[in-house]
Amino acid sequence: MKRTFIAASIFLITCMAINAKVFSSDLSYPTDSSFYGKKWYVTMIHLPVGNDLPSFKTDTVIGKTTFIIFNNLKKSVGGSGGCNSFGGNLSVKGNNIQFSQMISTQMYCEGIQETENDFFRALLKANRFELKNKKLLLYDDRMLLLVLESK
Repeated sequence: MKRTFIAASIFLITCMAINAKVFSSDLSYPTDSSFYGKKWYVTMIHLPVGNDLPSFKTDTVIGKTTFIIFNNLKKSVGGSGGCNSFGGNLSVKGNNIQFSQMISTQMYCEGIQETENDFFRALLKANRFELKNKKLLLYDDRMLLLVLESK
């Protein structure tokens, strides 16, 4: 009985390791050169509208000045929402990410304010990320919130 349990445990651990390798082969975790210190420009904001889960608002913000920079040494983030500068704390563990104690300037900017507010809301909801095909994808669990590209 004990040998069967040990053999089954080894089998399960091996399967989990193989499964993790197969499904994460095109993903990567942050390194200083791939994640930190770069300007990541927001190219898409994808947020649910109201309480209806199937209803989404997608803003395409390509070419605008909405960006974020991750600082590994200070465990912080900073950037621009398109109008206002912002900063805050950053926690990264594996592919989990958390933004906290976010602050920003408080100017109102006609034409970009709603997009900027959506961007800040998405950052605070984000709890997971993927680096995939040179893009940074921020998620709330399984729901994609933001797509960013480094230039």
